[in-house]
Amino acid sequence: MTKEELVKIIEDNFTNKDGIIDISELKFNTTVHIFGMKVNGHLHQDSQKVKGELSQDSQEVEGNLYQGHQEVEGHLFQGYQEVEGNLYQTCLRVEGKIYN
Repeated sequence: MTKEELVKIIEDNFTNKDGIIDISELKFNTTVHIFGMKVNGHLHQDSQKVKGELSQDSQEVEGNLYQGHQEVEGHLFQGYQEVEGNLYQTCLRVEGKIYN
């Protein structure tokens, strides 16, 4: 499966009645990489619980970017954001360092 096919599957199966893609509350037992997000609306990356490091950087968002309610046992990386709207980074609990 290509990434384009995966995007189509997500759009077809996880878009709610308001036209918003909702892939909330996924649970993984391994390292997850989601890089290079390009969003023509709002991007919500919140309520994460991470036992290692959390990297949420290099985003391009034409709307608002929400990165809050994070619980991170390692370091938190939230740098290199390009946001045309507002950037919200609130309610963080990080045992390591925060890099913005």
